[in-house]
Amino acid sequence: MSDIICQWLNSELQLSKVVEPYSFARDFANGYLIGEILNRYELQEDFHLFTKQSTANAKLNNFTRIEPTLQLLGVPFDLGSAKAVMQGRQGAATHLLYQLYILLQKKKKSGLTATAMEVMQPAATARLHRIENSIYTERLKTVVKREADLKMQKIANRFHKRGQDMYKRSVMTELLKEEDRLKRQEERRLKDIEKLRQARRKQNEILIQIQSAVVQIPKPPHTRTSRASEKHHQFRKNSRVTQPMSTGDKEQWNKEYIENIRQHLEEDSAAREQREMRRRRALMEQFQVHEEALREEQMVSRLMRQTQQEKRIAVQLMQIKQQKEVLRQNRIFQERQYQERRLRDFQEALDREAVLAQQERLERSDQIRIEHELHKQLLAERVQARYRKHFDFCRGILGQIVDLATKAGEYRLLTSNLIPVKLMQEWMELFFSGKPLYEVASVQPTPTDPTPEQIIELEKLHILNNQDYNEYVAMMGEWVLHEEGESQASPVNNDILDHVLSRLQSMIVRPSASTPPLFPHFTIRACMLGKTHSGKTSCLTRISNVLGIHVLSANTLIQDALSDYQKEKQAWSLRAQCGAVVEEALRTGKAVPDQLLVDIIVDAIRNIPADSGWILDGFPVDISQAHMLEKALNVTEPDETETKTQSSLSTDKNTPKDPSPPSPALDVVVLLDVSDEQVLERAAHQDDDKSLETKQIQHRISGFHDTWPKLEKWFGDRQNILVKITADVDEETLFKNVEMVLMDTMDSVEKALGHSRKMSSSLEHSRPEIPKYLVPYWETVCNSYVTNVKTVMQNLRGERELIIHHLYNIRENFRQYLQKPDLKQEFVSAWQRDYNSVSDNIREDEETKGELHQRLDDLRERLWDICDKRKEEAEQERAGVIDGGWLDDHTAVLINHYSALMQIEVGRFQDSLCLLRDYYSAMCKTAFPESTRGFTRVPLLDITAEEHVEQEGSKMFPLVSCRSPTSEVLHHPDENLLQEFFQTALTAVRTMVCWVLEIYNHLFAGVSALVCVDMRVCVVLGAPTPPQEPSPQPTVVKNPEEIKRKAERTRIKLEFTAALKREEHAVKLRLDLVKAHALRNMSSLQQRAEQIYRNMEEWLRARFLSEMNSIDQLTEFVRKHIENAVQIHHELVLQSADFCVDGDTRVVASPASAPRRSLLEQPKNSTLTVQQLHVLCAQLSKTAPLTEVLHELTSHMGSDVLPEPWMHITPSQILDWRQFLLSAALPWPFPSQIELLKTLQRFRAVDTAGTGLITQEQYTQVELWFPSERNLPVPNDPTEPLPYDRLANLKKFFFSLFASSHSSPLMLDYLSLLLYFCCHPEPAQGFTRALGLVIGHTLHYKHTGPLTQSVPYIEGAGVEADEEEERGEELDEVGVSVDDVLRVLSRGDDHVSSHLNRFQPNRRSRDEFREELLKVFKELGFKGEEKVDFSTLSQHPFLQDLIEGSSQYLLPVSITHKHVISHTYYNTAQW
Repeated sequence: MSDIICQWLNSELQLSKVVEPYSFARDFANGYLIGEILNRYELQEDFHLFTKQSTANAKLNNFTRIEPTLQLLGVPFDLGSAKAVMQGRQGAATHLLYQLYILLQKKKKSGLTATAMEVMQPAATARLHRIENSIYTERLKTVVKREADLKMQKIANRFHKRGQDMYKRSVMTELLKEEDRLKRQEERRLKDIEKLRQARRKQNEILIQIQSAVVQIPKPPHTRTSRASEKHHQFRKNSRVTQPMSTGDKEQWNKEYIENIRQHLEEDSAAREQREMRRRRALMEQFQVHEEALREEQMVSRLMRQTQQEKRIAVQLMQIKQQKEVLRQNRIFQERQYQERRLRDFQEALDREAVLAQQERLERSDQIRIEHELHKQLLAERVQARYRKHFDFCRGILGQIVDLATKAGEYRLLTSNLIPVKLMQEWMELFFSGKPLYEVASVQPTPTDPTPEQIIELEKLHILNNQDYNEYVAMMGEWVLHEEGESQASPVNNDILDHVLSRLQSMIVRPSASTPPLFPHFTIRACMLGKTHSGKTSCLTRISNVLGIHVLSANTLIQDALSDYQKEKQAWSLRAQCGAVVEEALRTGKAVPDQLLVDIIVDAIRNIPADSGWILDGFPVDISQAHMLEKALNVTEPDETETKTQSSLSTDKNTPKDPSPPSPALDVVVLLDVSDEQVLERAAHQDDDKSLETKQIQHRISGFHDTWPKLEKWFGDRQNILVKITADVDEETLFKNVEMVLMDTMDSVEKALGHSRKMSSSLEHSRPEIPKYLVPYWETVCNSYVTNVKTVMQNLRGERELIIHHLYNIRENFRQYLQKPDLKQEFVSAWQRDYNSVSDNIREDEETKGELHQRLDDLRERLWDICDKRKEEAEQERAGVIDGGWLDDHTAVLINHYSALMQIEVGRFQDSLCLLRDYYSAMCKTAFPESTRGFTRVPLLDITAEEHVEQEGSKMFPLVSCRSPTSEVLHHPDENLLQEFFQTALTAVRTMVCWVLEIYNHLFAGVSALVCVDMRVCVVLGAPTPPQEPSPQPTVVKNPEEIKRKAERTRIKLEFTAALKREEHAVKLRLDLVKAHALRNMSSLQQRAEQIYRNMEEWLRARFLSEMNSIDQLTEFVRKHIENAVQIHHELVLQSADFCVDGDTRVVASPASAPRRSLLEQPKNSTLTVQQLHVLCAQLSKTAPLTEVLHELTSHMGSDVLPEPWMHITPSQILDWRQFLLSAALPWPFPSQIELLKTLQRFRAVDTAGTGLITQEQYTQVELWFPSERNLPVPNDPTEPLPYDRLANLKKFFFSLFASSHSSPLMLDYLSLLLYFCCHPEPAQGFTRALGLVIGHTLHYKHTGPLTQSVPYIEGAGVEADEEEERGEELDEVGVSVDDVLRVLSRGDDHVSSHLNRFQPNRRSRDEFREELLKVFKELGFKGEEKVDFSTLSQHPFLQDLIEGSSQYLLPVSITHKHVISHTYYNTAQW
């Protein structure tokens, strides 16, 4: 059948493409050939709209157009068939072509055309086909994805595949380890089974020997493993305990064992058969379901083939049935209506009086409710409209963000994740401008009548051109002169040229004389706005009576104009004329035009007497009326032509600034702000509730909400004259508020008027000194300069895009070239077939193995030859890419663009020179000779040398060849060409400057000093030296006018020379900038090209090495099979550069083991982790004191910041934030006094300088009272993490807690650190421990507190005290001085108050403590500088109160930590 169809398509129809049976699915996937077949039979009239492409849009277009034709032919073609053909499913296209072949042959025999077939088709069937066609079209759009979606899906799939590869690489190690472990376990299991079999075999031998009366038992062999020896030893031990089995018992035991094995095998076989039966049953059920579905589909198709007469009869029967049902329902409904009407009449007769009475009471409330509901509905609509507006705006922004991300992703592929900064800046500029990033239409060439899409593209080009031009002019971005990123000043500005241009502009555009005002002086000009029923009219009536301000209402003025028109029949006034226009507009049913309304109001304002005020009632209503009123009242408007002329010229910083915008036409705008609910309530309480105004209340409110935002922005933001007054008050309060605002405004207007009368200005009129042609000439120069620079920038952007895509294309093409298939797999498959064909009985022969090894070596040599040949071809391909010349040609194009930019700068400099020359020659009243040099032209590179030879005489610019004389392509364009162009431009600039100075020196030969200077300048610049004329004899000038004229000429010469030098410096700077930018771009292009060439070489080398490695793996794999003398049952596949087995199993090297991961500390109960402690320390060190911080933590940051027991701490329990964190770090080893003293000695041993401060390095060398490093058990499993050492991390935390953050490096006061660790749950004990640490001896203070009686862990403290007493009673007799006590109170510092807060009971200063302690020493009979025994001193009441009431050394702990501290006294050594 396929051959018949191919013969029909190729021979009879002669399609545009020759099709083969194996290519049906691919050739007919886009639907183009199907449309061509139908067109050959004159059934597809729109075939010219078909597309040959295989894109999604082409498929959608083609299959949408062929569906109606196929339906007309009777081909069953639905969405599934279209999807199958488009996806290229096997047999779908063949089946469709076969049906077309049959039906088209019938159509050909019948001789019917498409029009005839459509006419013969029934109307119902045609309508059904149209409906099905619309449904098919819509569903096909959902099936066929767009190109953008496919690109997005492709990018997403690429990144998804990359993520899966990364995940597989991370998981592969674990999987391989698990497989290795399972493999070893399986090997051990097999070994154990083999050993068990050997043991059973030996046991059977022993049984046979016993039966044959052999007494000796053979010893186990020496090669037995240790595990087998242990089993044998255990067997002998068990045999001693149990009674020996007889021979019959052993035979019975063996039989039972064999029977069990057979039973298990039978059960496995039965289970296997059951599974096979279930599988067959499931397959049969699926087959039956498929058969039923097929039968249903056939039944539906048969039923659908009924004749038109049957359909008509069925429709008639259905209509008759429906009519009968309608008649029956009508009868039932009529009876129900009769019954309901009788009941309703009876009920209405009873309730009529009550309803009429109640209706009067509820009518007004219903009306109010309806108005409120309508208001809510309108309010919801306004909110929805505002939401929709914001939603559309956000959706547009989101779409632009997606486009930006997609664009960045695409260019990351193009540029190898190196997106140029300039490119990203252009995208961001388009993004901020709201323009699409992707091209929506082509504008090359520039269209004369652009479409909307082309207009968008032109706007994008305009935005990018402006951005590049601004950066170029301002020397910012990529146009910075210094590559090192040094700071650079702004571009040089020629102030003299700016002044000249400003003076020229002022000569042409003279300020017009001030015209007298059209309106008299008014005390106030205002308007009052607000919603309807806000109280405007009633308030303005009282304002008019009290303040005498004229109130102008638009409605009143319109009525007055109409009345004047009706009264005056002849000699109409302006108001009557306006009334005539108003009446004509109202008669036609139109509204009064805004301009006419403004004219009526302005005429009324003119009739208001001077020195009085006026206020508009409810006008203007919208922003257009406000603009018209502003224009009518402020007659002075800036001239657009003058603004345009001034904007195009260079600006002078010394020129006066633009005049400030005119003052607003109104002095104040008052808004009566009232809520919508209040407006509805006021409207409901009116007497005439049926009036037109009441019915339109909702529309007026909506209209105000629509127009007010723009008015608010105009009066509030632009003019700053808006005053809002709340109108939800009584009438008297509202009147007072409005009166106050108007009075303040009138006072401010009077003050401003008095100030303006004192100011006067006078204009000096000067006669123009030069012709007016210079200003238009300079405008033309500036416009040409801007246009040319933007054109060059656009060309540079286009070249950048071409270069980026070209580099990407050559890179990707070379990668695809490396992936080109070869013939290695064919040789490998043929060799494997030959190898497997060798008979098994000769594989063990050594000669056969040698022959196979020889064949394998030949195969390897052949594969190596193929790899070498592919490598040579790839190297030739790479050399062809490098020697292509594309990069050199486009580098030459770039050089031409930069040369054109230099030409633009030189041309602008020459035009500026001409302007200065003409201006200063006119000032001196001397004519300059015209230059005969002409405009200088910078050379260009000749890219097409052959065409240049023929057109030698018609060239305008000198061309330099970019090819070598030997016709060899220059792979690296010489940068000397650009330097030569640069020098040509500089020489032209210097020549022009020297020529102008030479001419000017001849004209001003009287100033010899300046001539000498200019001559030296010309000599330095390389220009010809002007001829020296003999200096005239000095004469005595007696005429003062001649002296003044010479001085003026000297000043003009100096100014002209300075202007030339500045302009020359500016153009040189621009030329240097262009050259530097060109060199950077060419260097960057060369580096990128060289990098791509290096990458190509690396890819080639890596490809070759991987192919050679795969060949070696294949050889090793085959040699093992040859040595084992077995066939290769697995298919050997060389896929690209990989060696695979069975096509999908890749052979790779075993990866290395992963490093052991670290373990994080897990929180336990209420204990904080060390990481949490570091976070709290960092926060609390910034925001001390702690009371406010702890309150903020517990109230705002949640319950997960601190454990549950810490959530209930009161401010009285908080002493210090370090002390708080120290208690929060529990559990940690609680030190005794002896351990603290020993630690202090170790700190002092490290502190060789004796400063009391140590660094972190010294701190780590000191061993605290607990070991900081412990030998923790290391798990055997390398995947398990190391155990967490809390004590070592706590030691690091203690340094960060107590180290001073104000020093660099961090320094630690170790005495202060140890004093903090002297803290104790009892303050007296803590104070005693701290005092003992300061004096260097252990002390003991006997006291009885409530905590001692209630907490059992204090018994540990007693043990410590007993130990200290056993050391000797002399320890208690240590002397204590006043300074020691003060040092303990200040915790090692010199100021006590630095550690005291409002929660400490002892809120006294250091001096007060010293005085108290001196009194105590005096009472005990000692002097202040002497030391007193602690046992004696502690008996004094003051010291007892101080020790027992001190909270500095109180360790605040929770109940959960008390048991922890009790064990630290006993288990410190165990830590």
